[in-house]
Amino acid sequence: MFATGNAARLEFDLNSYKTEAEVDNALDNVQYNGGNTNTTGGLNLARTRVLSPQYGARPNTTHIMILITDGNPTYDADKLQDAVDEIKAEGIKLIAIGVTNQVKLAIRMIL
Repeated sequence: MFATGNAARLEFDLNSYKTEAEVDNALDNVQYNGGNTNTTGGLNLARTRVLSPQYGARPNTTHIMILITDGNPTYDADKLQDAVDEIKAEGIKLIAIGVTNQVKLAIRMIL
């Protein structure tokens, strides 16, 4: 699980916890730090680290990335399309969920 703001940061790997209760507890302790909307950094972190077998992703399975965003990318927005293209090229399924009315058409178009 990762979060973004000014910089994407990994909260925990997929192999960090073994039980549902441990994952729930870890999610409860994630802090929102505010800042920019670094969608590009988050997608790159998820692709290179979270969905890597050495960090707990299972090989030979369908990898799905769910992007939950509160608005328009404000950091490295010019690199967002490249990040999405790399995700798609690796066969990762990308689902985007906008949680405010600030989600712009640009986000919808790239997905």
